[in-house]
Parts: sequence; C-alpha cells; structure tokens
Amino acid sequence: MERLNIKHIAYICYLVIVMMGCADERKPLNLPPTLYLQPAEEITRNSALLQGEVLLQGEDTVKIIRFRYGLTDHVEETASCDPNELHAATLLTGLQPGRTYYYCLEAGNGYSTVRSETMTFCTQPNVAPTLSGIRLLNQGPLSITLAYDITDNGGERLSATGFYYRQEGDEEEHCVSLSPEEGTTTYQARLAHLQIDADYEVQAYAINNIGETRSEPYHFHTDKAIIVTTGGMLGEAIGDENRYNFNSLSIAGPLNGTDIGYLRDMMGKDREGNDTPGRLEVLDLRDASIVAGGQSYDGSRYTTDRTISKGMFAQCQYLQQLLLPDGVQTIEEGAFENCTALSRLRLPSDLIHFQPSAGCGNLREVEIPASCMRFCTVDGVLYDKSQTALLWYPEGKNGNEFTVPDGVRTIGDYAFRYAGIRQIGLPTSVNSLGQRAFCGSKLEHVVLPDGISILPYGCFQQCRQLKSVALGHETNYLSSYCFDRCPALRDLYVYATDFAPYCQEAAFTGAESLLSEGTLHVPTDCLTLYRNHKEWGQFTTIIEDAEK
Repeated sequence: MERLNIKHIAYICYLVIVMMGCADERKPLNLPPTLYLQPAEEITRNSALLQGEVLLQGEDTVKIIRFRYGLTDHVEETASCDPNELHAATLLTGLQPGRTYYYCLEAGNGYSTVRSETMTFCTQPNVAPTLSGIRLLNQGPLSITLAYDITDNGGERLSATGFYYRQEGDEEEHCVSLSPEEGTTTYQARLAHLQIDADYEVQAYAINNIGETRSEPYHFHTDKAIIVTTGGMLGEAIGDENRYNFNSLSIAGPLNGTDIGYLRDMMGKDREGNDTPGRLEVLDLRDASIVAGGQSYDGSRYTTDRTISKGMFAQCQYLQQLLLPDGVQTIEEGAFENCTALSRLRLPSDLIHFQPSAGCGNLREVEIPASCMRFCTVDGVLYDKSQTALLWYPEGKNGNEFTVPDGVRTIGDYAFRYAGIRQIGLPTSVNSLGQRAFCGSKLEHVVLPDGISILPYGCFQQCRQLKSVALGHETNYLSSYCFDRCPALRDLYVYATDFAPYCQEAAFTGAESLLSEGTLHVPTDCLTLYRNHKEWGQFTTIIEDAEK
C-alpha cells in the first residue's frame, strides 16, 4: 500500500511538470504573410498590369513587396512595390510582343521571404498597321491633295506608306510613295495629272514586317479643264473664236505673261486697260502654274515664277471666283485691286509671302487650304499660321464691330484698308502696326494698346468717319500722313509725359482741320510741354485731361 502511494505521487508530479511546460509556450514571432495573386490585366503588346494582395499575420509588417516575372518560370526580373501598400500593383512596360510571361508576387518581413503561386499571361502580338480614313485637303480640276493618319504602327517600324489610286473601271493601279518617318503619324500627298471628268478611287496604305493595311476607299470626281503644256499656248488651246464664250474656266499647266494677258482679255480688260466683251466670272487655276516669260500682261508688267504680281487680276470687274495655283509662293500688293465683283478668293497652299489688295468690296472672306504651312484663316480673316499676325480683313466682311483675337501681336500692312467696321477692339498683345493698316476704313473711335510705340506711315489715312484716336502710353513716334484726309477727326489723346512723341515733318499733313478745329488731349501738367513743341504746338486747342 505504501509503494502504490509513492507511484501515484510520482505520476502526479510528472503531470504537474508537463502542465507547467505547456503554460510557458509562446506564439511564434515573425510569421510570413499570406499572398494572393490576381490574373494580369490591361495586357498590350508591350505592357501588362499585375496586382495582388498581401495579408499580414497578427501585428507583423513586411519590408519587401515585389513582383517577379520573366519569360521562364525562373522569373528573373523584378518590379518593386511600396511595402506600405498591401494591395500591390505595378504596370510592366517594355515587354516583348507575342510572348508568354511568368509572374508571381513576393514579400518578405526581414526574417523570411515567401512567394505566391506562379501564373502566366501572353502579350499581344505585333500586327499590321492601322490607318484612319482619308480626308480631303484641297482639290483642283486635275489634282487632289489628301491626308490620312497612321493610328497604330502595329508595334513594328513602317517600311512603306502612301496612296494607291486608280480610275474607276480601270484595273491599272498607280502608287504615290511617301517616306515613313519616326514619330510622324500624319501623311499627305497631291495626286496630279489625273484625267478630265473622271471618277477615281484612292486607298492609303502602310506596310510593316507583319503585313500591309489599306484604308477604306475614297472616291472623287475630276472636273473639266483646259490643259496647256507650254507657257504662251493658252490662246491656241482655246481659240480666238471661243475667247469670249466662257463665263467659267479651269486650266491646268504653265501660264506666262502672254497667257495672263489673254485671260485678262477674257475677263473684260485688254493689255492697255480697255474694256473687252469678255465676261469670265469663275477662274480655277489650282492645277496651273505661273512661270516667267511671254509678253507683258498689262502693258508694263511681266510674270515671275510662282508669283501673283501686282495688278495681275486688277480691274477685272466681272471676276467673281478666283482659285489660285497651289504652287504660287508670293502674292504682291494690289494683285486683285478693284476686283469689285470678287466674292470668293482661294489662296495657294504653298504661299509664303502675302500682301492684300484694295477695292474688293464684295469679298467677305478669304480661303486657304489646311495644308498651307504659313497661313490660316479664322472666320474668313487671314492670319499667319501661329495667329500672331493679322494680315487681311476682307473689305466686304459683314459686321460693324471686330475684336482682334488676344495673342495677335502685329497688324500687317494694309490689313484693314477700306474695311467696313466702325469699331475695333485691340488686345494688349498688339505692339506693331503696318503702314496704312487702317487706311480708308470706316472706323469711328480707336484706342491703341500701350505697347504700340510707332504710328506708321498713313496709318489712319482717308478714315473719313474717324472721330477720335487715343495713342498708347508708349507711343513715341508718328510717321508721315498718319491722319491725312480724316475730316471728322476732332479728338486726339496723347499720354506721354516725359517728352512729347517725335513727329515726322509730314505727320499732320492733310490733317489741317484736326489742328485748327480739333482738340489735343494731354496729361496733367504737360500743357507747356506740348504747347511749345514744334509739331504738337500746331494744335489750336490743347487741354490737360488725358487720363487713361
């Protein structure tokens, strides 16, 4: 009995020791996180979006979160993520097209690193290029200028691009090749030497290593036109018996002074300026070219290559529509002077130098092809391409008021000559006026921006409705004939205080009524400065009330 008690006591002691050991066990520290990998999304030829979740154990943290990826299941490449963001995401770029990629999510807490399962995705393969539809830039009787965009090169460098075209009903296909350029997506070309009065089908094309793509077909029709192959031959092509039988005409080919003189005869004026029976109203020269040579077209002037010279279409009072050759680069001042019936004027796409004409009272807007690199029109007004210079406000444009767009810095020579507007808004960006910029216009009141320092030659000459002009604070020079023949002008505001603006000797020539009957408004305390000035002192009335 005593022996049994000792065994019992020993067993009890063993249980106590075991239970005490269990009571001292602790939960393991630094347990690795649990990772959940998601399928790849937004897969393209060269990129893919990887995402996953990191689930922490207890209060543990992670120091590293990254995706591993590669073309084999060794996933040699890595893309690190922010360890504070447990929703891991990264956009892989620079991938190879048409390949299978392996990837997994990896995370570590400084003691151990774990990986998720490995998944795969396939990048999209390179394909043939993708093209937009064809759009029209301009069209002549025997030519057309078209454009298209390469919206996707398919992941491969382009080897060729351009246009295929053919006359409908004809199996023979022609090609205009363009040079693919890195970074260029828009291409354009002029298809020339087309057949008269014919239907055509055009497709843009682009080729890479994968294949060729063609755009949807574009269809157009050519007009009837007279074709000349040598300058001076227009009269022979038309024939004297038909000279005065045209009221509409399209011409393709080179035209020299002899041809222009012949056309003027058809438009109602001979070389000496006498009237003729000609009544040509519509003249389409888009497929023609102006070349030097031949006779004088008006008795004193000759043609120059790529130039619409002074007076070339002047006094042609029956001409209503004029579409100029695309190859023309220069239009001189007065080229369309006193074309009183002219209502449509289409300028060339290659135009580089331009001067406006006077006497086109029926011209409400100017046209220019979108392909022109130097000029553009907005609401029928001609600007340089950057719209920092306003070059021509057509005389016949409707409306009594006009506001020059902000950003325009220059008003060109003759820009508003004979314009019908009565009020003009000039933004502070304008700092330069061309000679005779407002000559003969119907303006009544003008306030010049402060940045204009020079009032150019004949700036407001013959502005017969002009009543008041306020110069800018920085105006310091008045050229000759600024206010010549402005009979209604009665108030001139000047804001210079340190010294009176310099005046050329003929600055107020023709403005005698302004000097004798008008009022010069000057700043406070400047009366003596202007009264004692050689030019400004000619004003009979000078008062100090010029506050701006």
